[in-house]
Amino acid sequence: MNKKELIDILLYDVALEHSAIIQYLYNVFLIGDPEITNEIESIARQEMRHLKWFAQKVVELGGKVTLNRIEEAIKVGQSWEEMLKNDVDAEEEAIKIYSQQLEIVKDDSVKKLLDRVINDEMRHRDEFSEMLEELKNKKIEEAKQEAGIDSEIFNILNKLLQKEYRLILDYLYHFFHSKTWQEKDTSLDIAIESMFHMGELGEKIGELGGYPDLSLPKAKHFKGFTPEEVIEDIKEEETASRMYEENAKKVTREDLVKLFKWFEKQEDYHAQRLKELFRKMNRFTIGGLGEES
Repeated sequence: MNKKELIDILLYDVALEHSAIIQYLYNVFLIGDPEITNEIESIARQEMRHLKWFAQKVVELGGKVTLNRIEEAIKVGQSWEEMLKNDVDAEEEAIKIYSQQLEIVKDDSVKKLLDRVINDEMRHRDEFSEMLEELKNKKIEEAKQEAGIDSEIFNILNKLLQKEYRLILDYLYHFFHSKTWQEKDTSLDIAIESMFHMGELGEKIGELGGYPDLSLPKAKHFKGFTPEEVIEDIKEEETASRMYEENAKKVTREDLVKLFKWFEKQEDYHAQRLKELFRKMNRFTIGGLGEES
C-alpha cells in the first residue's frame, strides 16, 4: 500500500466519523430525555476526537484534509427507538470497516490508531444497545408539541445553525493545516465555540418540535491559512454577528432574544481574535484591520 492509498483510507475515515457526529447530533436535538442525550453527546465528542486523530495522520503523511461526509451513512429515524437502533448499526458498520482496514494497513502508527478507535466503537455499540434496552423498559412517551410554532422561527434558527456548521468546518480545516501554535489555538477555540452555538441552536429547534437542518453546507475553497484567508474569516464572523443582531430584533421569544444577543457578542470577539492573529502574521494590512479595535 502506497502513501496515497493510505491517505485515501484515512480521508474516508474522517468522512465516516463526520457522518457519525451528524447522526448523533440529530439524536441529541430530537430526543427529549436528558439522560439519553447526555450519553449520546458524550459519544459524539469522542467521535470528534477520532475525526481529529485521523485528520492529523493525513497531515503527517503529507496529505490535505477534506471534511466531507458520507450521506448514505447518516440514518436518523422517526422514533427514539429507531434512532438508537440506527446508532447501534452505525457502530457495527464502523467496527467492520476499521477492522477490514486493520488487516490491510501496514503503517504501525495507523494500525495502533485503528485498533484504539475500534475499541472505542465497540464500547459505543454497547452503550447504544444499553440505552435502547433502557428505553424499551422505561416505555418513554415521546411528547411532541402540537401547538404550531411560527415557521419563520424555524427558518431563522436553521439558517443560523447552517452558518455555524460552515464555520466549524472552516476552522477545523484551518486547525489541521495551520503552521504555528497561534493559528492552531485561534482556529480550535473558534471551532469549539461554534460547535457550542450549533448545539444550542439545534436543541432550541428540537424543543420547539422542529427538525434541524444538518445538510452539509457548501465549503469554502481554501488556498491555505494565509492573511487573505484570515481577512475572509473576519468578514464571516462580522456577518455572523450581524445575523444574530438582526434576528434578535425579529423574534419575540425572550429566550431566543437573549441567546442571539449572547452569540452576537461572542462572534464579535471571534472577529477580534482573528484581527489580532492577522497583525501577528504581519504580512500586510487592509483598511481598518491594521487599527486597534
